[in-house]
Amino acid sequence: MSHYRRRAGLCAPLILAVTLRVIMGVALSQFALPVSAQAPAPLPPISDPNKSQNTVLIPDRGEVTVLKLDDQLRVGKPIEDGKALTFTSSDSIEGTVDREMRLKGRAQIRRNGAVIKADEIQYDPDTDVADLIGNTEFSKGNATFRGPKARFKVDAREGEMDAPNYELRDNRASGNAKKLTIETSDVFVFDKATYTTCTPENLDWYFTASTLEIDNEQKEMVGTHGVMRFFDVPIAYVPYFTAPTSNQRRSGILAPVAGYNSNNGIDITQPYYVNIAPNRDLLLIPRVMAQRGVQLGAKYQFLDKQYAGTLGGDYLPYDRKTGTDRWRYDWQQRQNFSGDLLGLGGIPIAGAWTGYANVARVSDNLYPTDFSQSIAGAVTSQFRQEVGTTKNLTGSLSNWNVSAKAVTFQTLQPDPTAIVQSPYNILPNINASYSNRLTPTVSDATGKYLTLPSGPITTFSTDYTRFSYNVNGNLAAAPAGYLYSQADRTVIKGAMALPQVTPGYYITPKVSFQANNYAASAYTPGAPPAQGFAIPTFSLDSGLAFERDAAELKGFFGRDMLLTMEPRAFYVYTPYQNQALTPLFDTTDAGFGVTQIFSENTFVGNDRIADNNKLTGGLTSRMIEASTGAERANVTIAQRQDFTGQRVGLNGNIVNPTTYSDTLGSASVRLLGNFSADMFGQYNTQLNKFVQTTVGGSWRPTPGRSLNFGYRNVWTPPTQALGPTPATLAQTTTDQYNISGQWPLTREISVLGRWGYDALTTKTLNSLVALEWMRDCWTFRGAYSQVLNTSQITTTQVLFQIEFRGFGSAGSNPVDIMKLNVPGYMPTSKPIPPSIYENYQ
Repeated sequence: MSHYRRRAGLCAPLILAVTLRVIMGVALSQFALPVSAQAPAPLPPISDPNKSQNTVLIPDRGEVTVLKLDDQLRVGKPIEDGKALTFTSSDSIEGTVDREMRLKGRAQIRRNGAVIKADEIQYDPDTDVADLIGNTEFSKGNATFRGPKARFKVDAREGEMDAPNYELRDNRASGNAKKLTIETSDVFVFDKATYTTCTPENLDWYFTASTLEIDNEQKEMVGTHGVMRFFDVPIAYVPYFTAPTSNQRRSGILAPVAGYNSNNGIDITQPYYVNIAPNRDLLLIPRVMAQRGVQLGAKYQFLDKQYAGTLGGDYLPYDRKTGTDRWRYDWQQRQNFSGDLLGLGGIPIAGAWTGYANVARVSDNLYPTDFSQSIAGAVTSQFRQEVGTTKNLTGSLSNWNVSAKAVTFQTLQPDPTAIVQSPYNILPNINASYSNRLTPTVSDATGKYLTLPSGPITTFSTDYTRFSYNVNGNLAAAPAGYLYSQADRTVIKGAMALPQVTPGYYITPKVSFQANNYAASAYTPGAPPAQGFAIPTFSLDSGLAFERDAAELKGFFGRDMLLTMEPRAFYVYTPYQNQALTPLFDTTDAGFGVTQIFSENTFVGNDRIADNNKLTGGLTSRMIEASTGAERANVTIAQRQDFTGQRVGLNGNIVNPTTYSDTLGSASVRLLGNFSADMFGQYNTQLNKFVQTTVGGSWRPTPGRSLNFGYRNVWTPPTQALGPTPATLAQTTTDQYNISGQWPLTREISVLGRWGYDALTTKTLNSLVALEWMRDCWTFRGAYSQVLNTSQITTTQVLFQIEFRGFGSAGSNPVDIMKLNVPGYMPTSKPIPPSIYENYQ
């Protein structure tokens, strides 16, 4: 049987019926009398058994407000209390309208997001008082209160409840009290209250207070005579306290930080947080060290549309160990002077004029070693004082970028046996650069697609720098080569490339040049005049890409895989020009790796240009998931052929240049996210040995389980003498091992560890033993760490912390040191924030 569907359009009988109903409705409405809203009449029973049971009679409800079902949960617009309606429901209702009502059986009163429930509710509209009897409950937002009986003023949102139990789902807290007084719809006052974030089955800790006031709107908790109990043992008492009940920022005392350090003895910090404004705050950091004294510290943070930054510092008036004043300051800021930024304090867009400051300094060489609370900070040996500005030009000059900066350095010498080289100060540097690809991309005529830049890539830059060295400082830490008290350097660069890129191949010819000019005042006696240069370079980069379906790998990986083969050839030619008399200000060897072997210059900086007549060949193969594109493994091998031998060296000319470079190989494997390994090797064919080897592996079967291994060996070739800088012999400079891991002993307890060893000095570089014990509502972390900061100083730290979920913590947080020492370490997961619909009723 065929089914037909009515064609879209009008139907005459339907129009007629609708028209007649509208006319009759308008006519009868003239005779209707205005009446007050009333409850609908009951539905008449269906007395005729022969009448269809599918018939539904809908009575006229007049002006009565009727709730309707929605197809999803929604966040409605807030309603003023005076305009909100009150709804009631129960199994039965008794009483007199506008005098007294008794709601019995699953009784409820709802008003503007608040819900009152009980077995029976007696409500008197004259006094606006509702008496709740049996299984009473009051809910507002994510707060719920339950008790045996209660009394509320419905319109005033006031009331009281006997022996309440409560839940605050914003931070998963709960508790009970002798009595609850509701002062407003958001302010609740408890007598003889308890507070905890533990479940009733594992009530490991709880906080008791004589009075406890919770402001659900301000997300704040205020109490008196508070006692903290851990496994029913009192561990802390405060006569008065305030604490947030959510993650919102509030002014107040933060959890103290306590630990032990072999340099400072017992070390206690009590931070105080000041919430100045939504985009500004201040952290006061007083610190007491048993062996040194009292240190005062502060950190100010600010964020605005046009600027953002931090300003901080520490001051120790008198160090008992050294007998001196010790200090540190740090200022970092980004500023937008004109133009627009992308987001709050974000990235400048075309036409913006921005500036920045990065200024830090300490009082002495050992300040980071003595006072830093992190490993990275303890080994810092250089602080910079830098200010700069950048301007992106607009209009016909939109392809130009102009910048300027000034930089001075403070180089620390914490280890007398290992001198740290001090760089030249930059006072100032001015740069103007051009790129034809700076113009932002635009859409095509349809507005659906972006027009990507194509054709030649042209760049040009000019750079002026004045270098200055403090000759009254530590000359033993001066840069290599001849020392200059002051020097002006001008660098001009230009390049043009024509890339041709397709999915199967690419080829990029490029022509470039660089010209340097110097005007230098030598400090070293007998130093020759500084010599500049002008050198062109030609390069040709090319590559192919092949891939095939690797059916043989599907059985191992369990999914379709692709196998690629990507050969690459890179040729570069740069004529030789003697640079033995060219100063060294900011230039060093680029190192030798897979990236550097395919580069035009073997130096980093502007003071050296390597002579080249080199062809580099390489081959890369990858295993890729066909469906996701995730790379599971890659292997690369490369070697460079030098047809004439490079003669330009960092410290003068190379006497006996070689024509074959070392062979490089690297590999990376990722097996389904559980096991990974990375390897790199540099093999010297003339010496028949590996001059650089790096091996690392990691196994992470599940979150919270990881084992890591690493090994690094570096052999450094001999260097030539340059001026007063002596030559060095070939030697092994690095031979280090490290192992680390995290593993659970039980479902609650995990252990962590790390051991780093230097085979050259036969010393332990760093070691860590840590434990993490996680319970339902608290976590304990403890760590013991030793770090060899210098050849003469070893720092020992004992860190411990107990964190009460949703309430606070005490101790010195070892999470940072655990993350730094154990790759893959995963700290205790934070509780999932509650949904606004979690307590939806």
